[in-house]
Amino acid sequence: MLADVRMLIKASVGYEVQDIDLPVLSYIYSDVAQHIKNDCNVAEIPEELRAVLDELTAGKFLALQKGVILAADGLDVVKSIREGDTTVEIGGTTPEQRYDVLVQVLTRERDLSCYRKFRW
Repeated sequence: MLADVRMLIKASVGYEVQDIDLPVLSYIYSDVAQHIKNDCNVAEIPEELRAVLDELTAGKFLALQKGVILAADGLDVVKSIREGDTTVEIGGTTPEQRYDVLVQVLTRERDLSCYRKFRW
């Protein structure tokens, strides 16, 4: 849900999603949810893909709001992301370079093919 996306954005870059951002965030969330449904040919998103939905939404929001977020005080882009036993080190020396890599990591469409259904 949007609360999870907001928490992910806050944890990733330290940006607190404002109330003024919520319509855009809601639109992106709905758009990504529909994309996943279309790509997998399902009517409802499987529970196992909820984290993917949240990450894709956060990544697209971060890409869209890059200028605003990079200009904000207190920007603190993570240097690594750990998923289970896998750690992704985010390279780059400047916050902007790390920000761009973070957006790439969050917007990769993994795991969708495991849930695709054939269309007849």
